Amino acid sequence: MINARFDVNLDVNNIGARHDRAKGRAQFELDQQILKDSNNFIPKDTGNLERSGVMHTNPGSGFVEWQTPYARRLYYNPQYNFSKDSNPMAQGLWYEAAKAINGQAWAALAKRTYGRYFGG
Repeated sequence: MINARFDVNLDVNNIGARHDRAKGRAQFELDQQILKDSNNFIPKDTGNLERSGVMHTNPGSGFVEWQTPYARRLYYNPQYNFSKDSNPMAQGLWYEAAKAINGQAWAALAKRTYGRYFGG
């Protein structure tokens, strides 16, 4: 017969802090990647719309935003005939286009980043 004895010390406070750091870092990296991938589909003329996403997004907040007077109009009117000169992939609903292509990669990025804090 085999006998074994294990002593386990679980530091619940440390686990909570690690979870918070992991979640924050995963959200930060996810927000940055969403912004980068979505900007691949942004209509470009002067570049102000693309830059507004960089300026008005706070990575880690879970909120990605493009803020110009015309951003909403361009986003919600995909029927516009966007110039393809500066960006051949320009279209409305640029986040949705990026999500359709990169959604699974975004989920994997968040999972991988979170897992780094827990040995995964």
